[in-house]
Order: sequence, then C-alpha cells, then structure tokens
Amino acid sequence: MDLEHNKLPPTLIRCKPDWHSAEVETPRGTDYYESSRALGDLYRAITITDTAAISSDDTGRELSTDPISQALIPRVEQHIYPYIEPESTSPELAELFHKYVDELRYICATHTLSSAAGVRLLEEEVVVGTILAKCSQKRWRSDRIYRMRLHTTVLVQNTQHELLESWESASADELCHGLDMAWRAWDISVRNKGSFGSSSFGLIALGVIFGCLDKLGGK
Repeated sequence: MDLEHNKLPPTLIRCKPDWHSAEVETPRGTDYYESSRALGDLYRAITITDTAAISSDDTGRELSTDPISQALIPRVEQHIYPYIEPESTSPELAELFHKYVDELRYICATHTLSSAAGVRLLEEEVVVGTILAKCSQKRWRSDRIYRMRLHTTVLVQNTQHELLESWESASADELCHGLDMAWRAWDISVRNKGSFGSSSFGLIALGVIFGCLDKLGGK
C-alpha cells in the first residue's frame, strides 16, 4: 500500500551521520552530525587534497641517478648488448610519449564529474581507476568511472603494443627489442619526472620491461 509523503511519520533524527555527506558536493553542516561510530572516525580521517593546490617541484634525472633504474640495469644488461645508457630520446619514442600525454589529457578532461571549465581529473585518479570528486548521483558517477577505465585500458594496451607488438608469439630477439624500446621509454619518464603523464607512462614501460625480463629469464 502506497503512503502519501506528507503522511509518513517523521524520522527520529533529522540529521544524517557526517560520513553520509561524502556523496554530496556542497553539504550543509546543519544537515549532518558527527558520527561516533568507527565509520565516522574513518571518514573524518580521510583528507583529499584540492586539485588546484597540487604542485610539483620534482626535476628530471638520468638513469644513472635513479634508484629504480639502478636496480634494473644489471638485469637489462644481460639482454641488451652492447648496453649503452640512453643519452637522447629517439623521435619514435618521443612521438609515442607525446601521443600518450595528449590522449591522457583528453581522458582527464572528458570523464570529470564537473561541467565547470578547466576542471580535470588527476593523473593519479586515472591510474588508480577512480574519481575522487563528490557527486550526489552515484549511478552517474559509477558510469563515468567505468567509461574512464575502459578508455584508459585501450590507451595502455595501445601504448604497450607500440613497445612490444605481441607477447604470445614474440621470439627472443623480439623480446630483446621490446625490452630495449621499453627501457628507452622508461628513460623518457625518468627524464621528464614531474611533468604530466610521465609517471603513468613510466608504469607502462616498467610493465613491459618486467614482462620481457620474465620471459627472457636470467637472474
């Protein structure tokens, strides 16, 4: 039996717990109370940095001074002969990096929850596969996240394909070539550390590097 809204009994507590305000963009303080439960403590312990406040003072470095690179060089040297540390970026990989950054910018711009001009997703949001912005429409937010993940997956796969065409049918020589390409792509991310897209581009390169090393074997 349907009941008219004005005939429903009033709630005992008009306000909702503060953790419930996470899905509201601009909650009013009078509509929520501070929850004393564990969920309330967890909610208040979370802090999200404002996008506009994020800045980076990181500067690029070379493989010889990068700790991750130093740990990988002995493994890479086993399969790239003669091994020469990259000193410049090849036009092919430079174009790949710029194409990746342009597409990543497009993803950050088109999958945001806000319609305000200039609002973009963070690179970290795309990497993790979530959107930190608050939204009262949970289904719409979930749809945006799904589409962002799908778009990102295609970008990552296409970038991996440019570094190594095929994992399954690659010969040892092709794996070594793919390792060399991925290593130089990693060098680009290291040299451009702090710039937009460099961190996630580096993660893709590392994924190919580890995959090649795993298939090629060696200590």
